[in-house]
Amino acid sequence: MAGDLRARTHEVNEATYVAWNAHDPDAVAAVFADDAIVREVGRGEIQGRAAIRERAAALLEAFPDFHLERLSLVVDGERHADRWVMTGTHRGSLFGIPATGRTVRVEGATFTRMGAHGLVVEDVHFSDFAGLLAQLGIG
Repeated sequence: MAGDLRARTHEVNEATYVAWNAHDPDAVAAVFADDAIVREVGRGEIQGRAAIRERAAALLEAFPDFHLERLSLVVDGERHADRWVMTGTHRGSLFGIPATGRTVRVEGATFTRMGAHGLVVEDVHFSDFAGLLAQLGIG
């Protein structure tokens, strides 16, 4: 069973990166349980696959050349953590900030909990939001 969970965790993590880099919000949302929670530390939380899809679509609209690169992945049972870097050019509204045309590079980490059904039930994101705002010329 532990090997199956580890394999499924790697599969879901890889599918997540593929979905983001394919700019496919439906595929991003597909790895989440219907009632999953995504917490953005310092920014609040959203719940449910539909809200997760909307968040992904908004980020992809704001950064049409969005690229996500995994730097490392640690798996421990039903939980895993990955460190990542996101790059993109700000060409659409983001959190009410109009497009700036600036290119950004944001580092972060996500802590994920998998459910018994093999889907993500919780993601907690830590990202350099202050650095993002500075790169966009805000603050």
